Amino acid sequence: MTKFKLKIITPQGIYQEVEIDQINLDTTAGQIGILAHHIPLASGVKVSQMNYIIDGKRTYFSVAGGFIYVNETETTLIANAIESQEIDLERAQEAKRRAEERLKIQNNEIDMLRAQAALQRAITRIHVKGL
Repeated sequence: MTKFKLKIITPQGIYQEVEIDQINLDTTAGQIGILAHHIPLASGVKVSQMNYIIDGKRTYFSVAGGFIYVNETETTLIANAIESQEIDLERAQEAKRRAEERLKIQNNEIDMLRAQAALQRAITRIHVKGL
C-alpha cells in the first residue's frame, strides 16, 4: 500500500508527522477514509475517534474537533486537541461526570451546548483509552 504524509497540528504546535497507509475520521460531511492520492479535500472534523493505519497496525486517537486538508503531497489535520495513549482515564471520567451534572441542571446560567460538547469529548477520550 502506498504511504502518504500526515501532519497533525494543535494549538501547541506539531503533534506528529508520520507516513501512513490510511486515516479514518468523522468529518462534518460524514465518516471518511483517506488513502494516498486522495482527491483534494478541506473539511471540518467532529469531536470523535480517529485512527490511522501503518503497515497493518491501527492507532487510535481522540480528536476534539478541527479541520483536515488533503492535497497532492500531504494530509494536514489541524486539531483543537488530540490524545492517544497519553489519555488520563481518571481525568476523562471526572470530566464526563462534571458534564453530566451540568446537563442535569436546567437553568439559563449553564451553557448547554458547551456542556454537551464537554460530555462528547470525555466519552470519546474514555472510549479511545479503552481500545
